[in-house]
Amino acid sequence: MKFMDRSLKLRLLVLILLPLIIISSLAMIWRIDDAKKTAEEIFDRNLMMLAFAISRDVTLSEGDSLSETTLGLFRQASGGNVFYHIYGPDGSFITGYSSPPVKKKKTTLNLNKPELFNASHLGTAVRVVQLAETTNVDGISGTSVVTAWQTLELRKQFARNLALRTGILTAFLIITVASLVLIGIKLSLQPLADLENAIKKRSADDLSPIIRPVPKETKGIVSRLNDLFCELIKAQTARDRFISNAAHQLRNPISGIHTMAQATANARTLIEAKSRASELVIETRLAARITEQLLSLERLDGRAPRLEKLDLNNLVRKIGTRYATKILIKEIIFSIDIPSLPVFIHGDEFLLTEAIQNLIDNAVSHGGDDQSFIEVKVSNDKKNIYLTVENDGLSIPNNLKDKIFERFAQGPSSEGSGLGLTIVHEIIKIHEAKVLIEVSPITIVGMIFSK
Repeated sequence: MKFMDRSLKLRLLVLILLPLIIISSLAMIWRIDDAKKTAEEIFDRNLMMLAFAISRDVTLSEGDSLSETTLGLFRQASGGNVFYHIYGPDGSFITGYSSPPVKKKKTTLNLNKPELFNASHLGTAVRVVQLAETTNVDGISGTSVVTAWQTLELRKQFARNLALRTGILTAFLIITVASLVLIGIKLSLQPLADLENAIKKRSADDLSPIIRPVPKETKGIVSRLNDLFCELIKAQTARDRFISNAAHQLRNPISGIHTMAQATANARTLIEAKSRASELVIETRLAARITEQLLSLERLDGRAPRLEKLDLNNLVRKIGTRYATKILIKEIIFSIDIPSLPVFIHGDEFLLTEAIQNLIDNAVSHGGDDQSFIEVKVSNDKKNIYLTVENDGLSIPNNLKDKIFERFAQGPSSEGSGLGLTIVHEIIKIHEAKVLIEVSPITIVGMIFSK
């Protein structure tokens, strides 16, 4: 029932009142059926009593008709007119109404045992009782038959009245319970309305935890809201810090680009202009690299990895081939150390390529002038697979070891963006791997994959 999902009040009302209405309806149906049976029992009992009374009255009056007083009492007791007919001991008509109703299937009457049946009399459905007794009328002894009948409409009306009273009482109870339920639901949900009003009064800048008293049933929701508020505050703080740091990092290369552009424009000779232009290209390349890494970080946020089976050896070999010429030009020995057998992992090829490239770039950019070699190495043991980039350049300062993977963390002589290892760290987290970092005697930075 999708319509119930739109309103908690409607859901509670349906869940409470629907069973009540079903049970009340079943009870009312049972009560109507019971009322019919009760009416039949009452009217049948009265009809039999009237048959006995008629028999006694006629016997005592020796065949005379019933008195008006007796008939009045009969009408009062039965709720309407009662018709009767009496055959005498000799089979002759004694008194009452002629042509009594007869049974469709004739049977022998038993003495002193009334027999009840339904019949039709002059086109009207009636309930009939017949009683056979031994009597003495005008000196004639024998079996006389008393027949008394009454229309069925009286007992039907009696049953309808009982059912109507039951229906009115049931409807009154349902309306009363529904009203109480509505009031109870409104009062029960009032704390939610108060909580909603309290949240509405907050501005977009107010993300402090909700500390107002709430019902036990809503504590989980409020607790989760408070957790979300805390996460939003952290996200906003991180965003503000990132924007501030990014603006700070981009300010220097942009300022350098502006200065170099002015110097190029003001150069007096072609040789001087080309020299300034070369410096401008370097500053532009730095700004482009920072921008590219910022975009890489943005793409990593919330990105689901496309994991597939990869041969880490092939991936490292392809990346190393692209970087070999660039590194060798700097007169740095560059080598790749990979096992002879394939090393398979489940990873995202695009992200791992980005991470390995950043590790190599970091070694090239921050190794210093005395750096002599860079080695990309793949190894494994029974539990883990290791991918590392090793070099003998400048060591990572102790005060940066714990912060080297944070955004914009840089060494004192670094000219980079401070984002390369941050990107590596984010990719490591996405792959549920671990960071590997050693600084003595050579610098080793990499990642550990569980088998």
